[in-house]
Amino acid sequence: MSDHSAHPSPEHSATTHFDQRGTTYDQAEVHHRIVAILATGAALAPGLRVLDLATGTGLLAFEAASRVGPAGSVLGVDTSEGMLAEAKRKAVGTGLRNIEFVLGDAERLDLSLESFDRLLCASALVLMSDIPRALHHWSGFLKPGGIVAFDTPAKPFGISGMVAEIASEHGIQLGYADVADTPGKCRWFLEKAGFEVVAVTTELASAAPIEVGKAVAFWDDHIGHPAWQTLKEAPPATRETIRAAYVDSATAAAIDGQIPNDTALNFAFGRKPL
Repeated sequence: MSDHSAHPSPEHSATTHFDQRGTTYDQAEVHHRIVAILATGAALAPGLRVLDLATGTGLLAFEAASRVGPAGSVLGVDTSEGMLAEAKRKAVGTGLRNIEFVLGDAERLDLSLESFDRLLCASALVLMSDIPRALHHWSGFLKPGGIVAFDTPAKPFGISGMVAEIASEHGIQLGYADVADTPGKCRWFLEKAGFEVVAVTTELASAAPIEVGKAVAFWDDHIGHPAWQTLKEAPPATRETIRAAYVDSATAAAIDGQIPNDTALNFAFGRKPL
């Protein structure tokens, strides 16, 4: 480890869930789409220092490392040892020497102030306990003129959106469904944290339908996801009612055994004032 330090927070649901997904996380095509859009929108260039928060298996971090080149550097931070183990395993095969991965909580980082040119956060902003506070905290690590880039769920949000809608009908709110689902909300978060808004766009990240069986299995695979924490904590009877309604809705939406799963995301880019 270099002179960086990042202190992990206590165990929580995100750690366990993502530990178990380390070896399969990169397989989802939507993650590659997110990486391409964030890396391009953040204007990564040779020589830049990049901080990648909630780096997971390092998919975005590796892309950043290739773009900033040997004169630049990338630090990836995540709470999941399983995800980081996969990132470090992949790093050995890439031959990249400008990338480092450390265990840490994105909301409780202890890093040198104004030491990065770019700050990236893919598929994780809505999992923060306090988004404005997190963004404000992160801004301290950026040099003046540095850029922050993140994505958030938009609408439509595929079968994840279907789950959120049904849960809401039964009094269970899943924050990812509406906390930052519009460009306006993303702009507000940036401005609240003191960033100048560079751009906020909504993109269709995936249009691939999903088989009915996989849609049903999706529930069991994701019930431990931190974004579903309020659903997981619901009374068993309520949770089972929601699950049954979801299965019914998914089955009814199927066409030739395939369920539409269009997934849109907001991509936001802000600049720290000079």
